[in-house]
Amino acid sequence: MSSPAPYRARVPYQPALDGVRSVAVVMVLLFHGGVSWMGGGYFGVSVFFTLSGFLITSLLYREFDSTRRIGPAAFYARRAKRLLPASVVCLSAVSVMAANSAWNGVDHLKRDLLSAVGQVANWVRLFAGESYIDVQSKTAGMRSPLDHYWSLAIEEQFYWIWPLAFWALARWARRRSWSMTRVVGACTLVSAVCAPVIAATWGSDAAYWATPARACEILLGALIAVALAERRLSAAAWMAPAGLVAVVVLAIVLPTASGPAYSGALPLLALASGTLLLGLQRPGPVTAMLSWRPFVALGRVSYGVYLYHLPVFVFVTEARAGIGGWALLGLRLGITLAVAVASYWLIERPVRQAAWSGVRTAFIAAGACVLVAVLGSAVPIASANYWTVSEAAGAQAAIPTGGSVAALLPTPAGSPGDGSVPVSSGVVVAPTDTSIVLPALNRPVRILLVGDSTAEATGSGLVAWATQHPSVAQVTVAASPGCGFIRGGTVATDNGTPFQAACNDVLDKQVPAQLRDLHPDVVVLMVYARDTSPREWDAGEGELTADDPRFVERMVGDFAALQTMILDTSTAQVMWVRPLHADPYWAHVVSAITEDATHAIIDDATRTVASLGNGRAQVIDLRAWAERDGVAFDHVARPDGVHFTTAAATDVSERWFGPQLVLAATRAATTTAGP
Repeated sequence: MSSPAPYRARVPYQPALDGVRSVAVVMVLLFHGGVSWMGGGYFGVSVFFTLSGFLITSLLYREFDSTRRIGPAAFYARRAKRLLPASVVCLSAVSVMAANSAWNGVDHLKRDLLSAVGQVANWVRLFAGESYIDVQSKTAGMRSPLDHYWSLAIEEQFYWIWPLAFWALARWARRRSWSMTRVVGACTLVSAVCAPVIAATWGSDAAYWATPARACEILLGALIAVALAERRLSAAAWMAPAGLVAVVVLAIVLPTASGPAYSGALPLLALASGTLLLGLQRPGPVTAMLSWRPFVALGRVSYGVYLYHLPVFVFVTEARAGIGGWALLGLRLGITLAVAVASYWLIERPVRQAAWSGVRTAFIAAGACVLVAVLGSAVPIASANYWTVSEAAGAQAAIPTGGSVAALLPTPAGSPGDGSVPVSSGVVVAPTDTSIVLPALNRPVRILLVGDSTAEATGSGLVAWATQHPSVAQVTVAASPGCGFIRGGTVATDNGTPFQAACNDVLDKQVPAQLRDLHPDVVVLMVYARDTSPREWDAGEGELTADDPRFVERMVGDFAALQTMILDTSTAQVMWVRPLHADPYWAHVVSAITEDATHAIIDDATRTVASLGNGRAQVIDLRAWAERDGVAFDHVARPDGVHFTTAAATDVSERWFGPQLVLAATRAATTTAGP
């Protein structure tokens, strides 16, 4: 005789809850789509958390109330059939596309794939020292197509723990004649206290990534479920409209890079989601609106929409699509919706309705996860940078070492100082309406570029330009990510990453050796954000910001020391680059690197130091030229809002940057040669 089928609890279907899903996923889509007025759209994830807690606990309560037990195996099988099919398809597609170079420039893709399979993406990112702010700002290369799996990991961890915990709590409460509302309420209160404690103890990143810090948002939904089931809570007419307005307003007004989400206050904000869910338990205009068929239809496929949207958004770039703005967002949304609908009808729904046993489901789920893990393990570990040049090009453009170096031929009399008058024997660079005509040279100008990752990215184009004009320039790049010219102290946001050690190697070993061996004509110094970061030199003094006079004094001193070292050990001209501002992608991010006042401090420091160079140092205003040209705010040219692509850097070097460095060297040679 066969054993009876496991009990399966059901709750009455509420179409308005699918409407809530649609509202939440639209918030996330607009936020990730860069819509300016949806700066807090990440709150949609919190809404999903609370809704998940409500629905799952409603099922668990009904099962325990009917059978006095919980069937964990059956619960896990249902969750696997609901969540794994689309996730396996998404992760497999990302892996296959990675093998075909679809995600060049994405950092840690292999890690992201494996942590997604293991349902620990949030912890992996937290222990790697990553910040959600950094992820949204794409500070280290291109955004990963799997950046959103951190939230799925938190929900999946909840699904593993909560059925067993609920069963234990329910049995304990029943023996003591306690209501589950009281028990779950106590758990919710404890988790609400944990969130700000975690934020204060381990910082804003833990407040956002760590599962205990986000548990209250899920448990609030669980509390509403048991309170309704035990009739200890009822909905009022005002709750649904007030909750919906609060949810939408929070998504609009919450700051992207600061505020309650990073200080452990999300449990309080989740009250808006809870109020909405509670209010939808009674008929009303908001319940009717969210039960409207389009909202319900989107809600039903919202899981797939959430899963697939980020790979689509990352892959369908402005460069690939040839469009931007709202048109690009519309294309991305259309593709995402089409993929999600196809996934729902062809994969998710058939698997969910399949009459598989729990054992068979477990084997299939394990096999699928192993398959994705194998695919993920096969993903090549590529450079995190999307700006690259071939080794051959780098070797061709590099300044040669050894041997004597002839003096640079002075600019002939009457030739242009600004590129406005042609020279018959000169070289015309970039034949456009704003062509710069360079004078004839007896040898290529030797350019040494020193700095951080923006110098690397710009240098990739400068190298490519030099390979196209071997008689005009030779370029060597000495740069390291996060390398600034302020020395000493610690930067808290480094989170243990050895930026300073790598930078010390560049400035204390590589550059002095290159000045000695390469005899550069021009040394270009280029840093973007590193020297704006708050820094602590002395524990007693505390952390100083760039607007502190003590910070500025050390900045000027270190800049001057670097310049003096270059001028004393070489005949080179020093060119301080005035770097570009972040492009509009960073519009919602409030930090030192986006504030004009902070950049003005750096600008003043470089001008001051250049004035001390006895005519051998100056500031080259790349920012002003790029803003006039339009390339500064071209998201195709600067996909992460900060770094040029190699193609864009080559274009900038061809049309302005490279010729300006050559002209600076020839002007210096003219001055040295005299009349």
